[in-house]
Amino acid sequence: MPEIWLRYGTTDIPLDIRFENLNKNIGPTSAHLPDEQVRDKLQGIPLKENCLLVVLSSSALTRRVLSWIIDSATNKRITGFNIVTLPKLKDFIDIRNEKYASAILNANDLLSLNETMTKFQGTFFLSHSTYDPIFGFEGTPTHLLRNFNKEMMSEAIRLRSGDLPTPGIISEPYSLALSVCKNIDATSIEIVGNSNNLIDMYCSSIEESFKNAASTLKENSIIEPHRVKSEIISPGCDPIHHFTLTESLNCLWNCVNILSENGSAILLSEARGGLGCEALEMCVQGRPPVPLSAESEKFIEGQEHLIFLEAMREKYDIGVISTIPQHYLKTKLGLETFDGLKQVMAKLLSKYGKNHKVTLISEGRSTLTRLDPGLKREFNYPS
Repeated sequence: MPEIWLRYGTTDIPLDIRFENLNKNIGPTSAHLPDEQVRDKLQGIPLKENCLLVVLSSSALTRRVLSWIIDSATNKRITGFNIVTLPKLKDFIDIRNEKYASAILNANDLLSLNETMTKFQGTFFLSHSTYDPIFGFEGTPTHLLRNFNKEMMSEAIRLRSGDLPTPGIISEPYSLALSVCKNIDATSIEIVGNSNNLIDMYCSSIEESFKNAASTLKENSIIEPHRVKSEIISPGCDPIHHFTLTESLNCLWNCVNILSENGSAILLSEARGGLGCEALEMCVQGRPPVPLSAESEKFIEGQEHLIFLEAMREKYDIGVISTIPQHYLKTKLGLETFDGLKQVMAKLLSKYGKNHKVTLISEGRSTLTRLDPGLKREFNYPS
């Protein structure tokens, strides 16, 4: 029996599974940027006096790169360097340091953000690029829309190609995000990687950095030759991806593209921070948001997850291991709940037979599984 551990929150939990029941364990890529190239890229960031660094992500990799940037600024003997982050990230990334000023960004829309930026000689955005179920990819443009332009977020939801998530797909919402940011005078630092490795880093205009990061992410997607009947998905080693159900759902959307019809996907989501978005909160309180159909309707944070869950439940069995009360998960969100991995395995083998093979995904947030383009698709996922 293989010894397999999957991350759940801040701990690893064992999975007792026989060799004959393991299809494969899909993990993150081992590719990484050599130290010499990391130094060269850091040296190439055009830091200068009286500049602003806006931190838009809170992953462990973001924290590492931020510390390198601070060291680089120190080595260049820059004194006027200001670091800010979003209010919602303040508990997850500590931007305080002994050398430079740090604060929580006080801006609610693009206009107030621009007013803040004009106080400095230059602005840099720092983002951890990954996959997004609406825009295809996540980075500086999508962070700016989600946090500072709710009106355009409503438009992005309406422009989606359907009610299934489309991570890793360049589509109309992706183009919309780029168009909204084209007049923002700033430099974007986009980092690509997983919990363990920095794969690459791009520093250029917002558009160019985002496009380069998206290209690298697409190149690192996992191509599967066949659909699978079941998946057990862990968000990965970074606790931030386990902290809320909303964050963990992004890992689910990255991996369901290879699932067979009537297949089962089980998500590990400790969710110490609860549901994580307004739309899910409204749903469990019995106030489901009205679907976005009219131009005047306001975007509700996380509404896309309700859209995806409704569509997915018609095709798959979606289950979860979580600390969120089962009543909310079952009754309000329509998710099957499990007490642990032992119960999950018993259910899968009972449903599919004792010789069934389970696919494991150990780093769901940074893994995009895609079906071999030569295989006929059962559903209308964009290619």
